[in-house]
Amino acid sequence: MRDAIQTKANEIRKQLRSLGNRLDRGNQSELFVWVIPGALACCHRPLRHHPQFGGSRRDLPKEATAAIVHWVDRILAAGFPSIICLMHSKEVAHYAALELGTPDLVAYYGAKGLQVCHKPWDDPAHRPLGERTKFQDELKCIRSESLDCFDRMPKPVLLHCSAGIDRSSPVAAFIWKHRS
Repeated sequence: MRDAIQTKANEIRKQLRSLGNRLDRGNQSELFVWVIPGALACCHRPLRHHPQFGGSRRDLPKEATAAIVHWVDRILAAGFPSIICLMHSKEVAHYAALELGTPDLVAYYGAKGLQVCHKPWDDPAHRPLGERTKFQDELKCIRSESLDCFDRMPKPVLLHCSAGIDRSSPVAAFIWKHRS
């Protein structure tokens, strides 16, 4: 079972990297990749690959507010009633300058009508080397909690962290293995 989950996580990573490359080139036609068609999809955090506002560990200016509103509207128009967000508070803070009328991006999701399950999880790629070993233990906990959220939420569910690589992919693969 573990090999199937790892293989699926690698496939999701590859799809998200490809999506990120297209987004970086300005092709904003797609925002997510399906993991379980009609039930679970993954994406990058909003505007991570936006031509004007994108980037890793980058604070978005208030001028990005309209782009965030548009991103969330596109997610809603695609039929997603639910979102599992794995962004840590440090990542959510990148959206602090936006004028969304809510305390933060996660609250904005809820204000727009999305059912939200927020499981803040620090990106292992941005931790000091000595703290990266906790990742596997954290993964076991987060993926089980995320599966519980997935089971309770209306489908389809959109799952994201920041890049979709280290956190979202293995969590989505775990859900795929247990629910597809």
